[in-house]
Amino acid sequence: METLPHHLRPGLRIVFIGYNPAIYSAQAGHYYARPGNVFWHQLSASGLVARKVRPEDDAPLLDEAGIGFTDLCERPTVRASELLPAEIAAGARRLQDELLRHQPRLAVFSGRGIFAHFARHALGLPRREANAVVDGEWPQRLGETRLWVIPSSSGLASKWHGKRLELLKEIAKAAGG
Repeated sequence: METLPHHLRPGLRIVFIGYNPAIYSAQAGHYYARPGNVFWHQLSASGLVARKVRPEDDAPLLDEAGIGFTDLCERPTVRASELLPAEIAAGARRLQDELLRHQPRLAVFSGRGIFAHFARHALGLPRREANAVVDGEWPQRLGETRLWVIPSSSGLASKWHGKRLELLKEIAKAAGG
């Protein structure tokens, strides 16, 4: 099965980072494509974009709003728990290289678990410290890129969707609108 393209390039305001593509999204060819995922609804309400957006807008947002998309791991799965530890470690190192090469203003990790893996495998944090990640801006930078952690937009994380929207509004201010 094909995966999603990395929508990355130098000069972006924000790159949203997911765990890995859901099979549904990979088949649709767009990030966060499952109808129950609140990503696009909340992005539209956040102040980061000037209009209502949907999955088909993932690539156009590179030019339109300086927003990119990528994942920690590239292999589509039904659940992220299907990913192998070696895939996660390799994905974190690849992502670190991409972020250092492209230097977006902000890298936004959509889920604490994603950032915990990245912190361990790319930033070298001890497991205990990496697993204690909280939502919000992370004090450490990656080059010039500011790192943020927000709750997942998955329907499985619905109890955190209100907090997620608040953080997206903070990110809009930090990213310059």
